[in-house]
Amino acid sequence: MTRVFVLDTSYLAELYSVPGFSDAAFSRALKKRMGREVGARFHVPVGCLYKLCDHIADVGDGNRRHQLARQVAVDVKSSIGHSVPWLMSPATGLDGIAEFVQRFAFNPEHLKIGLTNSEVIEIANALKRKYGTDHAYRVHIWTRNRRLKAHEPDPEPEPL
Repeated sequence: MTRVFVLDTSYLAELYSVPGFSDAAFSRALKKRMGREVGARFHVPVGCLYKLCDHIADVGDGNRRHQLARQVAVDVKSSIGHSVPWLMSPATGLDGIAEFVQRFAFNPEHLKIGLTNSEVIEIANALKRKYGTDHAYRVHIWTRNRRLKAHEPDPEPEPL
């Protein structure tokens, strides 16, 4: 079975161990778990990447802030060029942004969780549609946000 994970900002902050936005024990557990997910596909919504970088901008230690920013820059370049360590996943191109924001504005559930989290849901659902009902694929949302986690297409059997 191939597992597909859409990573929310909360998990990205844990993977990068962003001070003030991560917990050391959870970060270690997540990195260990990610290492066991051989063959899995990891997708990072563009909006989550922006929020991650906003969190990095809030890091008080300038050396650590620069180190994190450089690592994210390297990973983004590698992701775009080689799909490693993850795949960049915009919910829509510029042509579809107005429609996406319109759907957000008129969806009471999405208004409660925000535009970036709505993008996570949109990407997870698009990946589920792409892989269809093929039981060889499972699409999960990796997040610490319970309201967002409730929207994952395939409930994760043992979430962190």
